[in-house]
Amino acid sequence: MRDVNAVKKMSSDTGRASSCFDRALHSFWPSDKAAHMRTLLLEDPDSAASDTLKSSSRYEEFVSFRQLVTGAVCAWQECWSLLQTVKSKIMNQDPYIDRKTESLVKLKTDLIGEIDMRHYRKIVMCVFSLLSAYLQLQARRMKIFIKNPRLMSILDEICGSDSPVCSTSVELLQQRNERLKCNFRIYQRDNIEDFLVHLEEYFQPKMKNFLEKKTWLICEQGQSAAVKY
Repeated sequence: MRDVNAVKKMSSDTGRASSCFDRALHSFWPSDKAAHMRTLLLEDPDSAASDTLKSSSRYEEFVSFRQLVTGAVCAWQECWSLLQTVKSKIMNQDPYIDRKTESLVKLKTDLIGEIDMRHYRKIVMCVFSLLSAYLQLQARRMKIFIKNPRLMSILDEICGSDSPVCSTSVELLQQRNERLKCNFRIYQRDNIEDFLVHLEEYFQPKMKNFLEKKTWLICEQGQSAAVKY
């Protein structure tokens, strides 16, 4: 039988993804356009209008333009939500938060333009910036309550690594993520086991199914399967 906590976590993750997706759409576009974008992003691939969110990139066969846009928009919302969390925990004015706020606002503006122009590669570069910003914000959040000098040194290095988009690589992001995972205990990481893994869910091809999946029924489904076989 499935562990109850695991089922609860899966249900929580699904709810988080759905709410993040809805908030992201309304943060990016006016309400009238948000509904239209939701339809375009979640429509069935074989529908008549599916080609309206396609690009000319040869990488479409690996990650469709629709998947890329969905992931980018949700990743931006995750960054923005995390920024508000960090901001609420800092009592004094912090130039770092001001810079990050300005940076995320600019990234959103850039993303809207690139989505409208169907610029696949430029959206990918925006995604790298968002993933990097997410790790930096997680490190900044952890700095609020961690005092160990060795750990503080690691966090300072990650927080201060505002490198240009062109020099941000998958390897560098993975290295930063691994340093956060390996050097800090679970309670220090606020029970986040992997700082990037849940963002990757937004880039999966079956986002519609993921948002609609009722994971809390998994025990009932397991029982039905057991009876069947």
